[in-house]
Amino acid sequence: MNVNEEHPSWQVKSVAKAIHILSCFTPAEPELSLVDISHKLALPKSTVLNLLRTLESYGYISRTYPSMNYRLGYSIMQLNYCTQMSMPVVRFSLPFLEDLQMKTGKTIYLTTHINGKVLYLEVAHQNRRMFSYSISGKTLNMHCTGCGKAMLAFLPEAEIRNVINTHGLPAFTPNTITSEEKLYQELAKIRSRGYSTDHEEETLGVRCIAAPIRNAQGYPTAALSISGAVLSMQENQVLEYADVLISTCQALAGNANEFPAGQILLLNQKQESSGS
Repeated sequence: MNVNEEHPSWQVKSVAKAIHILSCFTPAEPELSLVDISHKLALPKSTVLNLLRTLESYGYISRTYPSMNYRLGYSIMQLNYCTQMSMPVVRFSLPFLEDLQMKTGKTIYLTTHINGKVLYLEVAHQNRRMFSYSISGKTLNMHCTGCGKAMLAFLPEAEIRNVINTHGLPAFTPNTITSEEKLYQELAKIRSRGYSTDHEEETLGVRCIAAPIRNAQGYPTAALSISGAVLSMQENQVLEYADVLISTCQALAGNANEFPAGQILLLNQKQESSGS
């Protein structure tokens, strides 16, 4: 992570550095030492320490005991809650997810796309006693997930190219599509039938079917998927879910622009039209 690269003249460098610090923490590395962060950002330890102390004083960074390493603070959780409350379209969509879950008996995911990746917004689990965690905020690559491919298929060509150039086509399982030619062939199939499938492409043992939620112009701002274990999601069963899945996505299409990707699209169009 290079924090010393050139930034727009209006950007406040200290704020950018603080954001880079927060971005160092991942599910794979939830705790980091001062040395770890300094090394990741190629910044002096004294600079990083002052930024960490400032973030800690506002609750955005906390210390762990007894290691005294750093991790994200509880204020982040409060912001996440505020973010969810700022998206009424997600709460509006919940009854549709729950209805789909009841009809299929499978896990239902609601997603959007941000910066070329799938962003998970909400989930209706097939077994709530086993799963009680929230998936809100999780991100995955688009080329290896049902929801990602469902949205990717209906994006403009320039956006598809940008996703590939920015994130590549890394393999997550032996079934992941890693060839541009094969990906484009897959996207063409998705466009022709209206839904995508994920045959253990991101996680072994998991299969899903997904469809996009598109606005009036056909732009995909969100997607829904029906997911389950391979043994409970045989090929014929997956295809049986297509009609009810597509119908649910069509029912949500009237609110498509309220999803994060829709809001970003409208803002970009506004800026382009105003020349700013």
